[in-house]
Amino acid sequence: MTWSVGALAAVVLWSTAGPRALRAFQEGTGASARAALALWTLTTVVWPLACALLLATLATRVMGPGVKAVVAACVDLFQAVQQNGAQGGVAVAGLLGVLGLARLSWTAARRARRRRTWTREHGRALAVQAHRRTLHLDRVWLVERPAPAAYCVPGRRFGIVVTRGALDRLTGPELRAVLAHERAHLRGRRHLLVTWTRLLDTAFPGVPLLRAAAREVPELVEWVADDHAARQEGPGALAHALGIMAGAGERGPDAALAVTGACPVRRVRRQVRPAPPPTAGRGAYAVAALAVLLPLALTAVATVLNVVLPHCECVG
Repeated sequence: MTWSVGALAAVVLWSTAGPRALRAFQEGTGASARAALALWTLTTVVWPLACALLLATLATRVMGPGVKAVVAACVDLFQAVQQNGAQGGVAVAGLLGVLGLARLSWTAARRARRRRTWTREHGRALAVQAHRRTLHLDRVWLVERPAPAAYCVPGRRFGIVVTRGALDRLTGPELRAVLAHERAHLRGRRHLLVTWTRLLDTAFPGVPLLRAAAREVPELVEWVADDHAARQEGPGALAHALGIMAGAGERGPDAALAVTGACPVRRVRRQVRPAPPPTAGRGAYAVAALAVLLPLALTAVATVLNVVLPHCECVG
């Protein structure tokens, strides 16, 4: 029981204090955008797994000796629950688990349907309003619009979309930096990370950790792509391109990863005033990863002690 309480406390504490701890680690150590993105991604994977294990532990804990019978033969479930007087606890745990899974599935299906609809309609619009062209060895969709803009849409039929205004107003190095930025998004498939964090935040609103992840991950995704573009074309070219495109006020579609995504001011500041080299070594990153994994580790131990070992024939 002690492990179960400790696991519950760890999940609740990390759900509320986790965002502050992750930001403090990033600011205090000067962690790279890629490392910070990895920690936030790990956090969003650990949280649902820990909650699922907690619900399983709660259900089996209140059912007591009836667990073995339930696992062996589901027909004995009702009798086992009645004998242990655990109808209320099992009902609550089961209801919470079913509701959580149902809400996550429903939200994922709704967002996937909306995404498919947008992609289909956007593809039709590109076929009418744009044409394919090669820019600096990249095949792009060129849209005849005067405002400078660029974004990418994952998928074989799509890719990088650039407006005529971007070609007219950006220099060669600036345009290459923009293309490198979007190319980094497509190759890294980081749109999946953005989709995942927004899905969790929509499915489980009110959880501070998930709300913070839905804000931090999209920005970190842009920072990682910025760093890739800056390494290829230089931070000056990228900063100028960001300033020109953000100043035009032309934003890409919400469902796409646009070069002006996140906060352009902070992104330009990162390029013109680079942060000092990270002070954290591998040991610091390992400790941070272990802290993120701690709630899941505690729930796993609680599950093993309360569910597996008491009914394992090899024990005792």
